Amino acid sequence: MTNGLMALRVAMWGIVLFLCALGMVMIASTTVYSRGPDMDPSFLIKQGIALVAGLVAAWTVSRMGSDMLRQPWLVLLIGAGTLALLAVTPYIGQTRNGATRWISLGPILIQPAELAKVALIVVMAWYLIRVEEKVRVTWNGVLLPLIGFAVLSALVFRTRDLGSVVILAGVLWVMWLYSGANWFYSSLLGILCLPMALYVSVFKEGYRFDRMLAFINNPLSPHNEWAYQLRHSIIALGSGGNHGQGLGTGSFSQRGFVPERHTDFIFSVIGEELGYWGTVGCAFAYLLLLVIGLMVAARTRDLHQRLLVIGAVVLLVVQAFANMMVVTGLIPTKGLTLPFVSYGGSSLFVCLVAVGIIDAVVRQLTRSQPVVEASTTRIGAAVVSHRSAALARSWS
Repeated sequence: MTNGLMALRVAMWGIVLFLCALGMVMIASTTVYSRGPDMDPSFLIKQGIALVAGLVAAWTVSRMGSDMLRQPWLVLLIGAGTLALLAVTPYIGQTRNGATRWISLGPILIQPAELAKVALIVVMAWYLIRVEEKVRVTWNGVLLPLIGFAVLSALVFRTRDLGSVVILAGVLWVMWLYSGANWFYSSLLGILCLPMALYVSVFKEGYRFDRMLAFINNPLSPHNEWAYQLRHSIIALGSGGNHGQGLGTGSFSQRGFVPERHTDFIFSVIGEELGYWGTVGCAFAYLLLLVIGLMVAARTRDLHQRLLVIGAVVLLVVQAFANMMVVTGLIPTKGLTLPFVSYGGSSLFVCLVAVGIIDAVVRQLTRSQPVVEASTTRIGAAVVSHRSAALARSWS
């Protein structure tokens, strides 16, 4: 079993590093070798710094172990710290494209809405194991988490980041169901809250309503100005054919016709420059990451560890496919990055920390496996099992 876990760990990191490398290459293609208005080598340098910082953070979380994330003081620090950052962002944050989402710390910009994704996973995993069976019916198990999520989503929404609110809701719902909540009542609560959520998030905001109408009313029409971004994204995807036009030579995206091509719409550049097979390979990597996460979750009997793994892998994979669906016109346009690939230091950092959480669970599992095969006698097996149990207790 230990060998199987190590194989999953190696495969997971191989996929993550592949996606990170793909992201660095595509960012270089769209910013360093660009012929459009976004030509700026500093994007690649900043992403490289975020990559190194994220790998260090992932290694630190992995070495800490998943049991460290059970400590109430640490959970409180993560939760309260994230809420505090979100609360002050509208007042001290930097505004770009009409959205105040970033806090400047000298040369570093952090996006608290990204940090909220990991904070939700850590806090909910800790809380759900404390309420245990109460999650099925009682106030503590159902309504209290919803109230907490309402506060968190309201603070994120104040930064004009509806996409992150949707991802947070998806992560919460999956973790909630995985902990034993009744799927019918969970879904019913979501359906009942949907009209109010749509009114506040879409119909109350004129530009979001216009985007929705543009998505419904023939987004490929040249007269549909609100669908400009989506229309040019689809054209760029189609122009790549099966094998693409080559790195840095995209005839459409490289001339600046695709807005945000190095961030939210980088998948369209992958399609144009690497072709259909490039996009399939990218999507397949996220599917493999999902399978690995589910296999790791299935190997542990500890609910807390399962919830951490499920929350982390759902965060990464759901956001990835939501981004790809936006770029291909399957859902309305929203500002979501492609994990590990899109430019964005906070996004890359948080995604690597999520991988570090999964890796921490795998390391914990490999340490706690009793190696009884090393002895063929009952006394020897008992001694080895006792030593393994002692080792597991020492790490917990």
